Amino acid sequence: DVVALDHFGLHIAPGEVFGLLGPNGSGKTTSINCILQLLAYDKGTIELFGEPMTPTRYDLKRRVGVVPQQVAVFDELTVRENIDYFCSLYVNDRKRRRALVDEAIDFVGLGDFTKFRPGKLSGGLARRLNIACGIAHKPELIFFDEPTVAVDPQSRNSILEGIQTLRKNGATVVYTTHYMEEVEIICDRVIILDKGKIIASGSCDEL
Repeated sequence: DVVALDHFGLHIAPGEVFGLLGPNGSGKTTSINCILQLLAYDKGTIELFGEPMTPTRYDLKRRVGVVPQQVAVFDELTVRENIDYFCSLYVNDRKRRRALVDEAIDFVGLGDFTKFRPGKLSGGLARRLNIACGIAHKPELIFFDEPTVAVDPQSRNSILEGIQTLRKNGATVVYTTHYMEEVEIICDRVIILDKGKIIASGSCDEL
């Protein structure tokens, strides 16, 4: 009954921070889920890193990181154990993984909370944990789905600065948000979606 994405076309250059803007229900999360092959779609093709993306292209999926809209971690595990678990899905070597987990903890500023369980963290700190779990394996392409919703200003600034650092380190970032000011701070290019259609695209200055 609903066309979720209608003639949706997208090209993102390596090293870009690319903004996906639009109201609730416009198709932002749907587009990400299609790109990641978590949702089936009727028509179209998707390529990541110049290769056709399919549900079983785990070699491509290993190069991708996802920070979902909802905090998606295990309540039974500590902060460190959560990050280590998600990193272990991509990195088998324990010694290398330990170094990556330490780096991710430093990156999001959770050094004082490594033994805490998620239920003991504030909303902003839980978001930072969510980010650490998505980036610990050093992905080349990272999807952030509204990562600053309902966080305090300090955590919000920390998240935005972190994304800029990831880009400086060579990552490509796709960033969905409702907040125009965030887009102006971090995004190189932007598309605005409404009812599954791209209604505007370009740099912040152009828009």
